[in-house]
Amino acid sequence: MLHSIVSKIIQKNDYKLENIDYFAITITAELSDAFQTKREGILTILDALGNVFKKNKLKFISNKSTFLDYEKAKSDPYSITAANWVSTALYLGKFVPDCVLIDAGSTTIDIIPIFKSKPVPLGKDDISRLMNHELIYTGGLRATIPSITHHVPYKGKKVRVSFEKFALISDVHRILDNISEDEYINDTADNRSKSLEDCYARLSRVICMDIETLSKDDLNIIAKYIYEKQLDIVSREIKVFMDELISRFKEFEYTPNFIITGLSADFLIRKSLLKLGYQNIGSYEEMTNIPNKISSSAFAVAGALYIQL
Repeated sequence: MLHSIVSKIIQKNDYKLENIDYFAITITAELSDAFQTKREGILTILDALGNVFKKNKLKFISNKSTFLDYEKAKSDPYSITAANWVSTALYLGKFVPDCVLIDAGSTTIDIIPIFKSKPVPLGKDDISRLMNHELIYTGGLRATIPSITHHVPYKGKKVRVSFEKFALISDVHRILDNISEDEYINDTADNRSKSLEDCYARLSRVICMDIETLSKDDLNIIAKYIYEKQLDIVSREIKVFMDELISRFKEFEYTPNFIITGLSADFLIRKSLLKLGYQNIGSYEEMTNIPNKISSSAFAVAGALYIQL
């Protein structure tokens, strides 16, 4: 697959691999349940990269804000796991030296404090970042409904939801027009289409009903409720994070500067920040001239390596 992708990129852009000095790489795939362990995931990915590119041209961003060569990455695989947040923060720091970067993707939200152009998080890996409210495991597409709320409103009552994977938050955001059908890039829960009709059908099953027995008006109320609950989760995590950050850096106490990116930045992060009373919110893409908010970490890891070189 990697050979095929690289071949298409080279053909489309008229590149020659031998003319490219370095390949800057960030990896998040190691947590996939395709692999039994993160180590297995990283080593499998490294082997694939080593088969496609010259190993001496590969540079991997680490969770210590440094770039490692191929052999060092292979000898210390945990140092390069899920380090995409480092690349986006390092690159942004050259444009905005003091800010809070929030990257909201399909599955998770990264919160990265940047001070004097360097990322200064308390956590370095997934678990320490979760513990320090720097990683929120909810996003704009793949979150399940029970991970957000255990109850939804129906006929004036709160009804406990089914814990089956009947629907995803992407169905909710599609119904509420937060995302388009094209932006619904993940697989659906039932492998049916991403049309509004099918989104409504999936959401109706959350309370063990269907679109013949549950009206769209009721489903719209349920979708709005789930969305508000997701915003509550994000807002609470940001508040706890900010309280801790201010205790370490008093500079962030008054009118902190927030920079947001990611496919769910506007409808999850901007709304949450405004809910908390923060107004100073900028766009990562506008600050850095990166053209694509979905692939910002890929652009950023190249930019960060270029700056270091």
